[in-house]
Order: sequence, then structure tokens, then C-alpha cells
Amino acid sequence: MNNETLRLIFEKNPGLFNILLTGVLLPMGILWLTNRHNRKQRESEKSLESKYNSKINLRKQERIVYASLLKILFEVQQLYISLEGKIVSANVIINALGKFEESVYRYHGDISNNMLYLSSSSINLIYKFYQQMSNLRIELMKLSENTEYDMATIVLFDSSQLMANSIIEIQEMFMKERPELKVQFNKTQQDEMKNLCGLPPSKEKREKYEKQKQSLLSHGLQ
Repeated sequence: MNNETLRLIFEKNPGLFNILLTGVLLPMGILWLTNRHNRKQRESEKSLESKYNSKINLRKQERIVYASLLKILFEVQQLYISLEGKIVSANVIINALGKFEESVYRYHGDISNNMLYLSSSSINLIYKFYQQMSNLRIELMKLSENTEYDMATIVLFDSSQLMANSIIEIQEMFMKERPELKVQFNKTQQDEMKNLCGLPPSKEKREKYEKQKQSLLSHGLQ
């Protein structure tokens, strides 16, 4: 059927066009618009649901990561307590480190499994925390090798301070990235976190430690 034939049909049957428009084309147009609107609405709902679920997952993951880091810090405190007395051999440090490793191992999985939604800045701070923990192990092993056992608590005190500061940075990063949370950090609790390993070492012990540390470094460079 060509265009001329259609023209003649509509001229002889003027009501046919109105029937076609209102009975076929208009309902099809309304159906198309309705489907388009419903599709857009579903896409919008999915997007909102995804964002909502992501926020829920983010909060959940942040809580798990933060709690796990705190638990590791408490294990550092336990390591400090176990080495606070007189150390008579390298085995004391080695055995204490072994127990420490066993204790914190279960927290590593919780942290690594809950970093999916964390920002790169937060993840970098977590890696910084792990680096500090690694340095703690290395320094304690060096002390055990060089029989400088009485310096172990200084290493633990310094490391606990650094690790606590990293946790506080992570905590503040979470808040900075999600200002909708109206949570105020308790400065007193933060200070308590940094002082888990007792009072600072005496000036004399600190000076002795610094000299021994420089000596160890100079021997390592030779």
C-alpha cells in the first residue's frame, strides 16, 4: 500500500485517522512513555539502593577495620607487659613475638576482607599502620640478636605511640570522608590509646637506647 492509496482512504474516511490516532498511535505512545518512565524510575531506584547499600557496607567495613586495628594495638600492649620484666635470653623475646603473631593473625583477615569500599587514603593509612608493626618486629629481633633485651620496652612504647597515632588518623579520615556522621571523638580516649604501654622511658634509658640504636645502625652499614 503506497502513500497515494493511504491518502485516498483517509479522504474518503475522515474518521479513520482519528480512530487510528486515538485507538492505536496514542495508546502506543502512552505505553512507550510509561515504559520509559518506569525504566528510568527502576534505574534510579537501583542506583539509590546501590548507593544506600554501599554506605551501609562502608560503615560496617569501617567499624570492623577500626575494631581490628584497635585489637592489634591491645596485643602490642600485651606484648609490652610480657616483656616488661627482666629478660634473661633471646628466647623470651622470640617466644613473646610468636604469641603476638598468633594473636594478631586472626585480625589480618578481618581487615583485608573489609577494605572493598574504603578510600585509597584510608587504605594507605592502614598500610602505614602495618609498616609500623613490621618495624616493631624487626627492631625486637635485632635487640634479641644483639642481647640488648632491656631496650625492648622502649621499642614497644615508641611503636605503640606511632600505631595509635595511625589509628587516630584513620578514625579522623573516616569522619572527614563522611561528614554526615555527627560523632565527636573523645580526646581523652585518644590519649589513653596512645599510652597503652605505660609511661615514657626515663631520660637515662632513652639516651642509652639511642646510643645503642646508632651503634646497631653503624654496624649494619659496615
